[in-house]
Amino acid sequence: MSLTGGSSQDKLNVSLAATLPPPAPRDLVSLCVFGSGARDVGLCRAKGALLDAVRELVAAGDFKGEEDDSLLVGANDPKGARRVLLVGMGRHGDDDDTRGLRRAAAVAVRRANEAKARRLFFFMPACSDVARVARALAEGAHLGSYTNDFYQKKEDGGETSLAEFVVVTGDGDERVRAGVAEEAERARVVAESANWARALADEPGGSLPPVEFARRAAAMAGEFGLEVETLDAGEIRARGMGGLWGVGQGSDNPPALIVVRYEPEGFDGGDEELFAFVGKGITFDTGGISIKPAKNMEEMKADMAGGAAVLGALRAVAQLKPRRRVVGVVPSAENMPSGRSIKPGDIVRTFAGYTIEVVDTDAEGRLVLADGIAYAKSLGATRIVDLATLTGSIVVALGDHRAGLFSNDDSWATEVARAAARAGEPVWRMPVSDDYKKKIESDIADFKNYGGRPDATGAALLLSKFAAGTPWVHLDIAATAWLEEPAPHSPAGATGTGVRTLVELVMGDGG
Repeated sequence: MSLTGGSSQDKLNVSLAATLPPPAPRDLVSLCVFGSGARDVGLCRAKGALLDAVRELVAAGDFKGEEDDSLLVGANDPKGARRVLLVGMGRHGDDDDTRGLRRAAAVAVRRANEAKARRLFFFMPACSDVARVARALAEGAHLGSYTNDFYQKKEDGGETSLAEFVVVTGDGDERVRAGVAEEAERARVVAESANWARALADEPGGSLPPVEFARRAAAMAGEFGLEVETLDAGEIRARGMGGLWGVGQGSDNPPALIVVRYEPEGFDGGDEELFAFVGKGITFDTGGISIKPAKNMEEMKADMAGGAAVLGALRAVAQLKPRRRVVGVVPSAENMPSGRSIKPGDIVRTFAGYTIEVVDTDAEGRLVLADGIAYAKSLGATRIVDLATLTGSIVVALGDHRAGLFSNDDSWATEVARAAARAGEPVWRMPVSDDYKKKIESDIADFKNYGGRPDATGAALLLSKFAAGTPWVHLDIAATAWLEEPAPHSPAGATGTGVRTLVELVMGDGG
């Protein structure tokens, strides 16, 4: 039963099987190992000699099942020799650990490619929610297949080894298998969209200036039937978007405001809610006049990861077709130093009418987001989520395991946090209140854009003023949007964080 159609970034086919077929030379079988006890291997659905061989390895202490660990071994099988890949799950909490399973599937796919396997058979663990677990495995497999070596010369034609990821359900019930197939198809759509966003964020800044970013957004919108509008530099100035224009004015590449809309079929223009996702789209950030240090500046090509996540989420939503109106707003600019650049001490007047004193030109993300959030409100947004690689302070506060969540509305914050948990992209709520208002008070303007550390809270507080009374969540993804080193589940580079959370939020079905 085939579930995938593939894309330019993801040619992995995901399918289902009730049992293992006879072994073929380039097949690989993968089993999860939970914790460090041999008995924990029994949580998988493998049986017989294959399971016995794995138990012996674990009992001997050759594999402890730590998260992200893997071990490739040979195992005797009455039907013929097999290669077996053990993937660690770490300490086993509940039987539906979808975040861990998603990651384990990604690890397995990457190891299978290294082993030059053509087919990977992944045994589904014993669980109470088969469809949910199958979705996590399929999603992880597609995410694990992502590569960002698209600028490398491919001597072998560029084809990856692994062609098929087969979820072995151990269940011949057609009703169960049909439910699993539906969830796995949804996983494909979401994961391919996350990989599409990753590819954008991995693109060099020199080949993805704001106008090209807008062109690719328009091409995606045309492919999937979304409405799209791009405001050019002249329109941005004419509409009084001084934050976006101010950041972009120093570059030879003009800024752009990208707006992508999804309307459910049959929408009659009534009073239904409108979810607005606003993504920071700085296609390269030098810091402007307040220039950054040279070390690691190449990573600033991904300062548009929030904008890419918004577009990736709309790409998935267009295919899943929920009964929910969604608009994506991506204010995009290059932050470059030149004789035309905005200078520390300058004042910008935003789309909302507020003025902001620019204390630090490297605090540019909040300037473009201020205009993006206000523009989303002008379109009728009833709930807003913005995503941005905004501050180094959030890295200090939370490390690279969680995004920071700031909000002016407890109910909306809870809803977004729950969606993030289901998506396997955990967040941590941070304070945003007028206790910190001195961080953004200016002697000359309504606000200033930087007031020293803790900067993550100051930046969020400034953005909250533009959301005003509209339920709003700000996700600071500065630490989670990028991997500096390769990991067992992912190459170094863009992670696509935020896409899955936004899709879960829109679908609103509890996962």
